[in-house]
Amino acid sequence: MRSFSLRYTGDNILFPALEQSMMAVVLINEKDEVLFFNRSAEKLWGYQRQEVLGKDVSGLVPSYLKGIHSGFISHNREGGEARVEGMSRELLLERKDGSTVWTRFSLSKVDVGGRLHYLALVRDASIDMERQEQQRLLILAVDHVDRPVIVLDTGRRIVQMNRAFTDMFGYSMKEAASQTLDSLLRLDELSSTDNRERFHRLIWQDSHDYDEILLSGKNDQQIWIKASTSPVYGADKQLQNIVMTFSDITEDLRLRELEKDTLAAMSGHQSFQETGEIICHHIESILPGTEVSLQYLHNGVMSPWASSPTLDPTTENLAERQMSIRRRDGMTTGLLTFRSHGRKETLDFIDRVADISIHLCALAIEQEYNRLQIEQLVQFDSLTGLPNRNYLNQHIDAIFDDREEHRPAVFAISVDNIRDVIDATGYSATEQVVIFFSQSPADAYRHRSVSQPDRRDAIRHCLYRHGN
Repeated sequence: MRSFSLRYTGDNILFPALEQSMMAVVLINEKDEVLFFNRSAEKLWGYQRQEVLGKDVSGLVPSYLKGIHSGFISHNREGGEARVEGMSRELLLERKDGSTVWTRFSLSKVDVGGRLHYLALVRDASIDMERQEQQRLLILAVDHVDRPVIVLDTGRRIVQMNRAFTDMFGYSMKEAASQTLDSLLRLDELSSTDNRERFHRLIWQDSHDYDEILLSGKNDQQIWIKASTSPVYGADKQLQNIVMTFSDITEDLRLRELEKDTLAAMSGHQSFQETGEIICHHIESILPGTEVSLQYLHNGVMSPWASSPTLDPTTENLAERQMSIRRRDGMTTGLLTFRSHGRKETLDFIDRVADISIHLCALAIEQEYNRLQIEQLVQFDSLTGLPNRNYLNQHIDAIFDDREEHRPAVFAISVDNIRDVIDATGYSATEQVVIFFSQSPADAYRHRSVSQPDRRDAIRHCLYRHGN
């Protein structure tokens, strides 16, 4: 509260000036009676001046302050300290119609011939208070979002940050304030030149952009982040600030690598077994401390496919989670099992790893089934189910290759003009007839045999001797 002497001058300019002021002006005397109430005050409170002049000022005081107002005035008149008890510079006034309005309020002590008066200067601060409230709520919202947010000045120094930034990188506002972002968030010494260049380019450009960068925080832990920049321009179209947001994509990149490497194995030359091992290896790297095993349905039985090299079935106190691998029609074609020593990752992330892994396993199993089906079509006659000539030749070649010391004796029994039997009984029955007729020489030579349709009207039954 300011104190000054008020003296009337001959030209009486002071009160006309106050009357025309855009601020509401109220003057009270030593009896707390209103002596002056200008037009702006009429507009602000909603009272005509004749309704308040000469009356106690308590009619203008908000109801929530009336209990302390008179005591404050008396205390101040008697030489007490000049402070507004229970008030701030922003004051919520009550109008004549009962509505309220936020104002900016200042009070001065006026000495008029030894008598203490008080001059109040008040202006409507509704817009300012609304803006402040919006800023408060915005800061509150930004400070409580999960995604890190920082504000940089034109020199790329940090001027504001939220809690999530502290949680991700470990720096408090006191530690980060006025530091440039590229000096605060360190790049690993082994970081690629491309990674460094992309980071600096992202920070120093004046346009909307984003990139994926490997950074280190206060604890030197490496984090893959997706950072985006948004420039803020003033009314003069000059750059004022840069707003940056961050998101941790380390887990997403690991899942991406799992998908990429598995699909590459499926489209390359890796075997079904190797593809399963790749899936197990990636899951173990994504979820440390987890042992993985895979099974697939083979000839109606769940058979081993791939597993962790360190998998010990006898290990106790492991949390085990078994998930079915299903094809599109819902049929179970395999099993994926996690055995964990204790997890650091969230359950949601483990579920994501499991879902993606199950999908990739289902694709790999379906591809293996398709490969076996194609192999069946290539090597066997589709009508009879018997080996075709190419397979027979390969089979006999393999027999010779496997027996270098004792070369097997091979001969073929071919029944021609057997079409009538085939038409009457079918290929299967006809094959049994051929086998029956060849049984005696086969037994004599301790044979192994394989049948193969030869042309349209014959079946060839080949026998080969093994041993001495």
